Amino acid sequence: MDKKLNFYEVKDEYIEYLSKYDSNIMNSKIKERKFKRKYIGILFEINNVLYIAPLSSYKEKHNKMKERIDFIKIGNKSVINLNNMFPVNEKNIERVDIERERDENYRQLLRNEYNLCVPKFKRVIKNANALYKQVVKYNMPIKQRCCNFKFLESICIEYNKNDCNYNIKNKHKRYKKY
Repeated sequence: MDKKLNFYEVKDEYIEYLSKYDSNIMNSKIKERKFKRKYIGILFEINNVLYIAPLSSYKEKHNKMKERIDFIKIGNKSVINLNNMFPVNEKNIERVDIERERDENYRQLLRNEYNLCVPKFKRVIKNANALYKQVVKYNMPIKQRCCNFKFLESICIEYNKNDCNYNIKNKHKRYKKY
């Protein structure tokens, strides 16, 4: 089992495609935004499918919120909304090399977020699996604020249909199931 956490960036084309099917996935190219949104998140596997849980900026409202199965605070730098996790294929993502980030302020932010994420990584995986089960297997009310995981898995397969590496269980051991 790879115990090393890495950040991954999701390619814009894939985000744009998924956002057409699920409103919880924010399109990174919305014209009203001052800055282009990067989809950076934590990668893990659920039922032989790669999932990414995007990091979101920490906002003042998060000070009043308690952590739950679908919401994890990463210090006062960012949060992980597991309800917004979605399936990816290896060709839809790229590992983030923090030290190669050109902008010094952004590089330092990523370092800080990474250091705060490391001790929470196992909890993220545990919560993600539990949330997935609550939504998909038990049809719990929490599903109302979650991405449609099973539907997005089929969309991911369709998007990547020419990619024979979708089922990564035996091929890529670094994404072992937790």
